[in-house]
Amino acid sequence: MILGIYGFQDAGKTVLVERLVSALVKKGYRVASIKHTPHEKSVDCEGKDTWRHWLAGSDPVVFSSEIETAVIKHSKMPLEDIAEMVMCEFGPDVLLIEGCKGGPFPKVAIGDVGRRSGTVLSNPSMGKLVRYIETEVAVERIRADLPGLDCGRCGMDCDGLARAIAAGTRKVKDCRELSDLGVSITVGGKGIPVGTFASKIVDSSVRGVLSGLKGYVPGKKVEIRLEGKSRPTRRRTKK
Repeated sequence: MILGIYGFQDAGKTVLVERLVSALVKKGYRVASIKHTPHEKSVDCEGKDTWRHWLAGSDPVVFSSEIETAVIKHSKMPLEDIAEMVMCEFGPDVLLIEGCKGGPFPKVAIGDVGRRSGTVLSNPSMGKLVRYIETEVAVERIRADLPGLDCGRCGMDCDGLARAIAAGTRKVKDCRELSDLGVSITVGGKGIPVGTFASKIVDSSVRGVLSGLKGYVPGKKVEIRLEGKSRPTRRRTKK
């Protein structure tokens, strides 16, 4: 899950993030964090090799050593893009964004600050904040196992069912569109909802095509990757 934390300067955001990261890691969660600042300053230093690389035209520049790796991009990236990159590349259970005032993420307000859109908690205790995150991570994990069709056949949408399962009032088997074939489809890194009917069609069609190929073993896990291709541009002919 992704959670933003915002508040005025010196409101205690960094201290909260430190305590929260420590508490979550002790519970076994994998945590990543982003520090966002409105100030125009660079972590790179004039005269350094990485700075010289950038002046020559390289962007981003990657600093690699025996103890750390740093990606330095000398241009602004939207927080949504940064968050997506971190989640895709490192797959943390929780991503905390300190200084996150906008964007589509749920947020926690710290100090005497006006509530921003998406604020879920204001000045919560550490215990309440950890419980909120644990619930959301559990719901997110359950939701990932559901088809995502929001068909309503179980009496609610997928998010509602996931929350009911996390609360112990419903079970995964209550989903009427959950297939046991294990078919999943992603396009551009984003999953496409697949129900029982589509799963059967895809599974039988793909395995039918593969059955004539050398090396295919019936019943084994199959992974197929199709590279994206741009549409060919049609040339207009002059009449």
